[in-house]
Amino acid sequence: MQCEICGKSLTGRALFIQIEGAKLKVCSSCAKLGSPVSDKKIKKMEIKKTSRYVEETLLELRKDYFKVIKQEREKLDLSQEQFGRRINEKPSVIRLLESGKLKPDDSLAKKLEHALKIKLLLPAENE
Repeated sequence: MQCEICGKSLTGRALFIQIEGAKLKVCSSCAKLGSPVSDKKIKKMEIKKTSRYVEETLLELRKDYFKVIKQEREKLDLSQEQFGRRINEKPSVIRLLESGKLKPDDSLAKKLEHALKIKLLLPAENE
């Protein structure tokens, strides 16, 4: 392992410090540049990073997303304009989604899932 500030090889135990919000693994000579961070905080940080990464990589957009969006919007008896206002998106975005010409990014997909009470992001299939 190397010090994340100077690049020297770390011998012995690595020290964790925080500089302007960034948590770094450093050598003893660079440790004075920031404030020390406890091991418990580092382990929590590593767990959170891992779980977020796993969630993002294992989900993919379902192939029939455009059909499902349109069906569920129609079940709610909303026009594209009304639905767009409800989720704070332009009606043109709704039209493009329902025609299959626009794939929603993760944040838009989650917004649609919440508004329509459906699942658009499904676990990835292993091939």
